[in-house]
Amino acid sequence: MNEKKRRLIESGMKLFSAKGYHNTSIQEIASSAGVSKGAFYLYFESKEQFITTAIHHFYNQMTDKMKRISETKHDAREILEQQITTIIDYIYTYKDFIIMHLRENISVGEQTDKMMEHMQISSFQSLRENIRRIYGEKVNEIIVDVVIQMEGLINSYSKWIVIDDIHVEREKIGPFLVRRLDNIVTGMLQNKEVPLTFIPEKYNRHLTGAGGEELDPAVTILKTMKEKILSMEPGTEKVKKLLAAFQLLETELAKKERQPIMIQGLLAHFREIPEVHQECEQLAKEMKMELLK
Repeated sequence: MNEKKRRLIESGMKLFSAKGYHNTSIQEIASSAGVSKGAFYLYFESKEQFITTAIHHFYNQMTDKMKRISETKHDAREILEQQITTIIDYIYTYKDFIIMHLRENISVGEQTDKMMEHMQISSFQSLRENIRRIYGEKVNEIIVDVVIQMEGLINSYSKWIVIDDIHVEREKIGPFLVRRLDNIVTGMLQNKEVPLTFIPEKYNRHLTGAGGEELDPAVTILKTMKEKILSMEPGTEKVKKLLAAFQLLETELAKKERQPIMIQGLLAHFREIPEVHQECEQLAKEMKMELLK
């Protein structure tokens, strides 16, 4: 994302937080960012598209930081503690923006609805795998109930911070909630609790194949790639064309007999797009092929 576009998003989020979405004009956003109103329309078709992109920007910032934490050499407990702290940090940083979004009736569009669903599924998947790494196979049978309870704790603290303005010591909340996770897991195992629920089908499709087998790594890479494309500039011709190429790529990778030349050609559409360059390289490595120059 270039500097002007980033300034527009950050300025708009501050203005929305202070004045509200409906009371903030495009001219005010542009002036605050130090650009012309015409420059605003070079990046966004409307104020509705602008706030959609701002929400995606917020989400991508947080998920990128969460991913960097997961790639550190810390053990599984420390990683989960730091990720929880990151979530709470972002809640505090963007609290006024979140309150504004809850307070005002804002149409964010179908693509953002899809992004919200991706966020929910990705959050479930990430927390599920963190819990499995901490406690091992002994939690497999109860893992959905454990995830639901842990999400409930994180979401409840987030709600109290946003709605009731409580103060939480950020550096302590990660370890504190992971200790509560210990209590949940230990209690359920000691009491030999029978699971209350099982994974809903929409989550199952993202985590395993139709027969319950582990997903092909390419499928996971494609999922991340699609999320990033959807978060770029919803509704623009550029994104529409990328999604059309992505659909062809997805179809080709779903075949039993994949055509490497076809995949190389389709990846060429994405190679120069900074947001998904990493995924292109990962797919090429997974498919044991070189990216076309």
